[in-house]
Amino acid sequence: MLENETFSVQLTDPMLYDRLHTLSAEYSVSAELLVNIAVKRLVDDVDFVRSLRTGKIGGA
Repeated sequence: MLENETFSVQLTDPMLYDRLHTLSAEYSVSAELLVNIAVKRLVDDVDFVRSLRTGKIGGA
């Protein structure tokens, strides 16, 4: 896996685009960072649901 691979995300919902930039300014972080965090959470949630379906229980 490449660490710095570039990937473009097209936001088609103008309200989502505005909210993303509002949060970016409010917390003084880049919109790119917020998108990366959101995508990471989505992938983690999918992995979690898959593990539940296969009977695996996440460790604490």
